Amino acid sequence: MNNRTHLAAAMSAAVLASTIPLHAFAQESAAGEGLEEIVVTAQKREQKLQEVPMAVTAVSGVQLEQQGITQFQDLLRSVPGVSFAGTEPGQSRYAIRGISTEASSPTVGVYLDDISLVSISTGFAGAIDPAFFDFERVEVLKGPQGTLYGGSAMGGAIKYVSRQAEIDKTSFSTAAGMSSTRGGDISYEAEGVANIPLVAEKLAVRGGVSYRKTGGYVDNVPNGDTEVWTRSTTNPPAAIQPTRYSTLSNFRQDDSNERDLLSVRLSAKYTPTDTLTIVPAVFFQKSDKDGTDTFFTNLPEYRASYRFAQPTKDDVGIYSLTITNDFGGATLTSISAYVDRDVNWDRDYSLFIGNLAGAFFPYDSYNTSDTTTKTFTQELRLSGEAIGGRLQWVGGLYYADQEDELLQVVTTVGAGVPFGLGTDVTYFGDQRTDSKQFAAFGELTFEILSNLDLTVGLRYFDQDQTVNAEFDGIFNGGASTVDNKKSSEDGLTPKVSLTWRATPDNLLYTTASKGFRQGGPNRFNTNSPLCAPDFERLGIDRVPDSYRPDTLWTYEVGSKNQVLDRRATVNAAVYYTDWSKIQQQVNLPTCGFQFVGNVGAAEIKGAELAIEAAVTDALTIGGTASYTDAEITESAPGVSAQVGQSVLDTPEWMGNLYGDYKFRLSETMDATIRAEYQYRDSSLRQFDTTMLVSYPNGTSANVPNITQIQGSYDIVNLNFTIFRGDWQYRLFVNNLLDESPYLDFSRTSGESSATTLRPRTIGVGARVNF
Repeated sequence: MNNRTHLAAAMSAAVLASTIPLHAFAQESAAGEGLEEIVVTAQKREQKLQEVPMAVTAVSGVQLEQQGITQFQDLLRSVPGVSFAGTEPGQSRYAIRGISTEASSPTVGVYLDDISLVSISTGFAGAIDPAFFDFERVEVLKGPQGTLYGGSAMGGAIKYVSRQAEIDKTSFSTAAGMSSTRGGDISYEAEGVANIPLVAEKLAVRGGVSYRKTGGYVDNVPNGDTEVWTRSTTNPPAAIQPTRYSTLSNFRQDDSNERDLLSVRLSAKYTPTDTLTIVPAVFFQKSDKDGTDTFFTNLPEYRASYRFAQPTKDDVGIYSLTITNDFGGATLTSISAYVDRDVNWDRDYSLFIGNLAGAFFPYDSYNTSDTTTKTFTQELRLSGEAIGGRLQWVGGLYYADQEDELLQVVTTVGAGVPFGLGTDVTYFGDQRTDSKQFAAFGELTFEILSNLDLTVGLRYFDQDQTVNAEFDGIFNGGASTVDNKKSSEDGLTPKVSLTWRATPDNLLYTTASKGFRQGGPNRFNTNSPLCAPDFERLGIDRVPDSYRPDTLWTYEVGSKNQVLDRRATVNAAVYYTDWSKIQQQVNLPTCGFQFVGNVGAAEIKGAELAIEAAVTDALTIGGTASYTDAEITESAPGVSAQVGQSVLDTPEWMGNLYGDYKFRLSETMDATIRAEYQYRDSSLRQFDTTMLVSYPNGTSANVPNITQIQGSYDIVNLNFTIFRGDWQYRLFVNNLLDESPYLDFSRTSGESSATTLRPRTIGVGARVNF
């Protein structure tokens, strides 16, 4: 039986089990401690996770610490229906339930303490990945969240919730650890957090520092060969043989993808009255990465042969002020925030430029990209209840002002004079995008009957975007500009949900909700003749000026159940999504540019299942499974997507199984062993089924693109933790089987390269709270 069959059988059995009369389970089970209850704010009010009528996965801060989860990518493989592309820190694109994109605007909202971290994706900066440090919990909301969270959450939302200062409690915690990665360098981490009351019952501060040095495992070696699969050394009908030649590299750097990550968090809580709470907060994160995770697939394991270092610096500052006042019948919340991000991305473009124009290959080409984002947001929210608690409501106003700039310069050192260019700058681009957004939203939940609730929500939005840009250089085809291109959209995103509580432990809900994502101008304006073959393939003359908004409707039925005296949970959901005018990035590999186009429409059908059971007071087992059938149903001229293809980066099956066993080592020590298995099915990485190959006889042809499919893989992690008083000691093994699938696999840029999972890593750690 293969992996898919195992997952399908598990899902079918559990869904069938959830239909068995639940009182029978209660009668057969003995009373016990049950499972941990997590309180979430998915609907912008506090609720127990099992009482929220929507698909939400939540992991508490304690669970994150005990499992050693330090970033979202460590967590998402355990969350049904969530996938990602882009393994480099700060470059990830997240997708929920098949709502996946490579376009400028993401489909998943990312929030830290209800502050939006979403920005335009430029190809040089993706989602902000805050370090998992002093978090209260992480919530993953599935399905369109447009009513309460806005247009960037058409697929769902990821919420990071920080721990707040505690007014009357002095506490300190510290942790440290180290690990060794097969074939790589040693990794270290340390953190400390302090909570200190300053004025009794009035004021407290909380602050912490985290430092992580993640050892590299990719070696850059001199004089390595590169494989160019877009140029064959043989003529048809012989099989393609890629051109191989030396990279001309003299640069050596062992463990070149080492990363240093420093995070600082400082907040305060001030309660001048019994009803008023003021929380100022600062979060700063500085990431310095020596090189990329990319290696050449034709060289020995995890080796590349670039000509010089390729560092990435990613600095993020998040500054916020949250004020809450309880008026008795209603609570007013104000969240003012400023997010400042600067990503410096240096890369060796020598092979890329040399592949576009062979005469430039002997020259070193340096790419420097500086992406800056500055965002101010203000949210005012009023919530409360009426009619004796039968009506719960929330309404608010939202404003955002964001400035994005991408400054990219490619310098081919020494090429200016021999080629008569007058400069060594072979490409220059300065793109500036100003976005403003206003929204008004509201959501009401009314208790029709004692066990039947109706929820209706609506959001009105008005978004404006302006793009200005200047381009130049031989690879742009000369100078070009984008002058004050504007786009403006407004509209409504509604939501309707019905919730039936069959018993206090069993809930059934059905929801219909709309998602929306704004369109906009295409930011690149290239005159490069090198793009002509791609334009011909796509049936267009040039890059379209703009792309349209895309929208979707999702219809969902779900069930949340607690059984065996609340010693087990069985949650399941099925959904259908109709997605139209899908925004996707269209790549032009012959000239190295890309644009956003509307690829047509898709239908997505899926199901999710999550089971957890405290079998005994010592043993807890659980698992999740998701099935997603995301298919393109309409295509459009000028794009690569074809009817019948899958939506990008969407595995058909995903799942995980885990078990926790607790036992006593001595009168003063307890221990826990945790084992987890994670599976990710294959997925479509690119719409292009072919790539253009040139032959020695001067002809060219399209051949099958073997990098189109991301292969399936699985991961096994082990964790052993000892508890002794306030101390915890941890031994862990991540990627036990040392799986190494090709991720971010490419053969169109003068090299055959990929990234992969971090190799087998064995480590130890300790934590103390006092």
